[in-house]
Amino acid sequence: MSTNAITDVFTVFRSRLRTLAARIAGDDEADDVLHDAFCRLWERHPTVEQETEALRLSTTVVKNAAIDAFRRKRSHPEVSLAGSEDMTAERQDCEDTYDTVLRLSRRALSESQLRIFTLHDVEGLSYGETAAACGITEANARVILSRARRIIRNMYIENRDCYE
Repeated sequence: MSTNAITDVFTVFRSRLRTLAARIAGDDEADDVLHDAFCRLWERHPTVEQETEALRLSTTVVKNAAIDAFRRKRSHPEVSLAGSEDMTAERQDCEDTYDTVLRLSRRALSESQLRIFTLHDVEGLSYGETAAACGITEANARVILSRARRIIRNMYIENRDCYE
């Protein structure tokens, strides 16, 4: 092993780690997952010396990054606009719904919920970046965001007839 076991493990076991990522997140996301996982490992575990520990950490981080990518893809599906005959009307409906959600969130959420919702769901920051910006833990950011989404969803469902 050279000076950094993480780099060596990622180099030697890259194809196996990519297969794991592809199985969970899909083949089109696998390379991005590996990149994200490697960056996470470098940030959090730069001094891992043993190959077995590096392999265990790498496998765990790749698996978690793949699950995150899968959830992100499932919760924010890509919509193909190609072939749509009435794209402007669909786009306007999406923009109207988006504006409605933002209005509801400004009205219903506390200041901290609104800030976390805006940073993560509107601006697209990761949970870690959102937590750092708000000075809280990542777990706390996830809980607050989950509660904020539930509040918005319930308000939207209750007032759906007014917005459609």
